[in-house]
Amino acid sequence: MLFIGALAAISAIITTQQIMSVIPEELAVLGSVGIVFGAIAAVAGTLIGWVIYTAIFYILSSFLGGQGDFKRTLEFVAYGFIPTIVSSLLTIYVMSSVISMADMITQDPANIKGTLLADPTIQMITIIGIIINLWSANIWRYGLVHARNMTIKNATIAVMIPIGISILFSIKSLIGL
Repeated sequence: MLFIGALAAISAIITTQQIMSVIPEELAVLGSVGIVFGAIAAVAGTLIGWVIYTAIFYILSSFLGGQGDFKRTLEFVAYGFIPTIVSSLLTIYVMSSVISMADMITQDPANIKGTLLADPTIQMITIIGIIINLWSANIWRYGLVHARNMTIKNATIAVMIPIGISILFSIKSLIGL
């Protein structure tokens, strides 16, 4: 999980550096602080997200007959984050070479979201994110089977409730609703 957090921190640093390259020099000092806080927040967010996912899976699996230790569930849920390494590397690549912050900032601020969502690269990242989410869900499903002594059916239900909601939000942003 620390490795995944480190990848998130690298992505945050690259994003902040891109933003710093187009802001006035007077604000550049704030950029250095932003880099540090962005990196720390990325690592902390990864670890907090891991615990939140585990808690949600643990609670849902409890309603579906799951029995087992939270610590063991935490361990198995960590394995489900391995596919996010692919997503993190893709994000780092896109943020460092494909997306131009200068182009984004020179646009109408009210239209930046629409422009980003229409960008084919961002759309592809969203689709890849959905695929990676499903890959992680499959790992989490088997993780719950072993960590919480559940049937595959009940583990699938426990995992697909939050993952299904997440995927619906991704699809919603992809089609622009």
